[in-house]
Amino acid sequence: ETPFVSGWVLEAVAEHLEAVTFGEIQNLLVNVFPGAMKSLLTNVFFPAWEWGPMKLSHLRYVTFSYSSTLTERDNLKFRDLVKSPEFQNMYGSEVVLRQEGSTKVSNAKQGWKLASSVGGTTTGQRGNRAICDDLNSVRESESQTVIDETNRWFRESLSSRLNNIKMDAK
Repeated sequence: ETPFVSGWVLEAVAEHLEAVTFGEIQNLLVNVFPGAMKSLLTNVFFPAWEWGPMKLSHLRYVTFSYSSTLTERDNLKFRDLVKSPEFQNMYGSEVVLRQEGSTKVSNAKQGWKLASSVGGTTTGQRGNRAICDDLNSVRESESQTVIDETNRWFRESLSSRLNNIKMDAK
């Protein structure tokens, strides 16, 4: 029910996400002010756009935050979007869901979207897109120990979560 308000920030993020899809960007960092729809754009709308209109429903996403409750929240929003009558009417032949949980949403073309957290269990799970959203909580963001551990995780673990390091994106 909230009216959509466009602006240059949304347009810039969308343009850069398109560049990821077209293979022009492999490493994208989005820094925007709170409330700018970053989570919705990157973790809900972008995967749905790639699966539906771009016909890339085979793509796999591993998503991370400081708390799995945030990535699970976005997985449920993503699931609700791709299950919506409007989306199914336009892209239902491309996106047929097989699993619809909060931690994993998968489709009939072997694509899926996995919700996890920094340090969470992703052993054996690799994706074409690694999406990191709020890797540190505001409360712990001034802890050097937490920052160091997150940076170590990003450097050592995230890089091994992609299927093809030369083509996939994070």
